[in-house]
Amino acid sequence: MSLFSIDRASGAISEVGEIPTPLAEIYGVCLFKPASGELYAFANGKDGRFLQYRLSAPNGRAQGELVRSFKVETQPEGCVADDQRQRLFLGEEDVGVWEVDARADKPATLSSVIKVGDVVHADVEGLALYQSDAHDYLVISSQGNDSYVVVDAEPPYTLRGAFRVGLNASAGIDGTSETDGIEVTSMNLGGPWSKGMLVVQDGRKRMPEQAQNFKFVPWAEVTKTLKLP
Repeated sequence: MSLFSIDRASGAISEVGEIPTPLAEIYGVCLFKPASGELYAFANGKDGRFLQYRLSAPNGRAQGELVRSFKVETQPEGCVADDQRQRLFLGEEDVGVWEVDARADKPATLSSVIKVGDVVHADVEGLALYQSDAHDYLVISSQGNDSYVVVDAEPPYTLRGAFRVGLNASAGIDGTSETDGIEVTSMNLGGPWSKGMLVVQDGRKRMPEQAQNFKFVPWAEVTKTLKLP
């Protein structure tokens, strides 16, 4: 597992260390920072294992100590941690989304958030957490039908709806498909992103035909489309 730092001023990326893992191929990685200030990384593999590492950098080089492991029955994918409530959301590609306590000293008891079915279509891929003073939402990449599902991030995980990112012909921007990773923020980034931004990986870029890229979606458009409170 390779770790990188980002220079806040220049945006330059630097490699700061590698942590050896027993996973043959890492499918998902996410970070968790509880109130104690420690930093953890979750990494998962094709065999269903999740490994939780406590990160440190005593000499400027990242190190990781394995502190917990658990697994799901089939292949996992994306995950996202809720630092405020100390929990982890994780996706199991053909099954659905689960929630588990993110604290290393707690049992990893899985609770279902949403199952693959009429709304979420396998594969379950990226997960992202939109958090604001008013509402928290979990966004799910439903790769099987190229859509994005929004549910409340608190039990009973009410389904708010699903949407697709379509073609913007006037701007020459194609829609999105085959999405793996997503990310979202509620921060005011100015202009159309004053209510936040959803970043979507587009696995099949068509205008023009090129390597995959990322699309920036104003969260205000998601709110409008799904009539979110």
